[in-house]
Amino acid sequence: MHCRTNSRRGDTNPLDRSYPPVNSVCRALHVLKVVNQQSIATVNSIYTETGIPRPTVVRMLETLMHEGYVIRDNMCGGYRVAQKVTELSQGYGGISRVIEIARPLSIGLTRQIRWPVGLGVIDGDAIEILYWTGTISPVVHTTTVLGQRPDLLKSAMGRAYMAFCSPVERDEHIARMRATLPAEFGAREEAVFRRYLDRVRRMGYATRDPHTEPIRMTTVGVPILEQEKVAAVMSVSFFRKSVAPKDMEDAVLAPLIETRVSIEHALAFITSRPRLDASVHREYNVNL
Repeated sequence: MHCRTNSRRGDTNPLDRSYPPVNSVCRALHVLKVVNQQSIATVNSIYTETGIPRPTVVRMLETLMHEGYVIRDNMCGGYRVAQKVTELSQGYGGISRVIEIARPLSIGLTRQIRWPVGLGVIDGDAIEILYWTGTISPVVHTTTVLGQRPDLLKSAMGRAYMAFCSPVERDEHIARMRATLPAEFGAREEAVFRRYLDRVRRMGYATRDPHTEPIRMTTVGVPILEQEKVAAVMSVSFFRKSVAPKDMEDAVLAPLIETRVSIEHALAFITSRPRLDASVHREYNVNL
């Protein structure tokens, strides 16, 4: 399936653009990247690194200076980045990094098993769903689940999170459930819930409470772990009649867990990359 860059359906090919790139913008970003990589950059060093003609380098530097991203350091004899470059990364946090890494693998999973995949993160007393592949699922069951907040007690996502979060955090959430759901979550229900979470940790996945609506659907959820912490949770929802219990492991669970492992490996690889200090940061700079 081919999708335009700005399509809301399916994935977008990073090499497929609606319009050709604006060369001047590409050059300006290239110059900014090189200045960021060097403690002090000169016109000659930028030319050597980029191959951009020196007069163009000067114009790009002047433009970046005008916008506040670069300053001229006459004492050191060159250019360096200004504090304003930190604003370029303010919209990119840890959660978006996890979702960004998990997104193409989630799309691949939906294409493999057909069912929609959801990605969510803990947000207070619930899971917030931040990404969903329902737009490419041929068997999608609802318009969208984006922005929905599955609870920690009955949803597959919430249960997966509760099973794999730290014991301290788990106890805090359970204490809140006791306080806010006294009629529904008493001492007996807590004991049953804790035993279920123990089982989830052994199995590696959670299922939602079978009595929750819609009854014709079920959901399985798994945690995405990064450095032994739950970075996100992933789920697959499907019609009960479409996947027999005896077929669930091969049809849904095994591909889901395989995708989870691939996401965790990608997170581990990125986390393990060495952060370079000023003496070697010409190779790359983690701030941009």
